[in-house]
Amino acid sequence: MEKVNNFFSDIWDLLVTKHQEGLFNTVCLSVILALPLLVALTLLFVCCHCCWSRAGRCGQQPEQNKGGQGKRKKKKKKGEEDLWISAQPKLLQMDKRPSLPV
Repeated sequence: MEKVNNFFSDIWDLLVTKHQEGLFNTVCLSVILALPLLVALTLLFVCCHCCWSRAGRCGQQPEQNKGGQGKRKKKKKKGEEDLWISAQPKLLQMDKRPSLPV
């Protein structure tokens, strides 16, 4: 137990010494000490997200088409237009339009 206390005491002394040397050392030490904490929190978040999203899907079964009741094409009524978008570029379509008088 004495070795553990000495270890943390030495680390604390190092931090205080570097802090007294300047602001740049304090910022660098904070970033270096915060990175493992950030990685641990990120892993915890990802693991919890994966577990909770998987648990929601356990009771559900994927939808399957039963007896041909899948997608069917709708028949066009007489008044409906086909809304197909042409693959022609606008330049070719501009040639077909009459020019406006200037």
